[in-house]
Amino acid sequence: MPVKLVTPNLTLLPSYLAALERYWTPNHDRDPAGARQLLDAILRDPATFLASLSNPEGKGSPIVLEDGTAVPRLPFTRYWISDGEYAGEINLRWQLGTSELPAYCLGHIGYAVVPWKRNAGYASLAIRQLLPIAHKFDLKWLDISMAANNIASRRTAEKAGAILIKEFNAGAEYGNVDALLYQLPVHVVLQN
Repeated sequence: MPVKLVTPNLTLLPSYLAALERYWTPNHDRDPAGARQLLDAILRDPATFLASLSNPEGKGSPIVLEDGTAVPRLPFTRYWISDGEYAGEINLRWQLGTSELPAYCLGHIGYAVVPWKRNAGYASLAIRQLLPIAHKFDLKWLDISMAANNIASRRTAEKAGAILIKEFNAGAEYGNVDALLYQLPVHVVLQN
């Protein structure tokens, strides 16, 4: 089955649960505590959990950063990467009315693929499939940032067509790691 982006749904929820039961989370390959937290939320109320994965209006209270600064919650949507079962996810976040991001948000997208489905191009395909969605939100480009030593993420961004813009320090909020910023023009890729 071809890889496609889907709205998180009850049909794929069993394969998402199976990934969590292997202690995988979208943030870490091995995160028993994080996986348990997600599993508990799903078991309490699967529909509420699924609904919580997108907030395209950016509703809700501000986010408090590590330094105590309160910043506006950004709108976001999350999609599951599917090849017939849950294979990972990609999210899109933006600031209303502009393609620019505030300083506290280092990129428009984040993505993760379960380890047993990696090295098949799923993440770069997901990025390209996200472009028409980004276009609907009037985004002109997508910023993609990653730790400088994250070779797999660099290859994914490049394979999707993104170009390296700069190297930078991610700042205290992100552990002061050396980072890279890639940019993917939405309109150019949509024409290809």
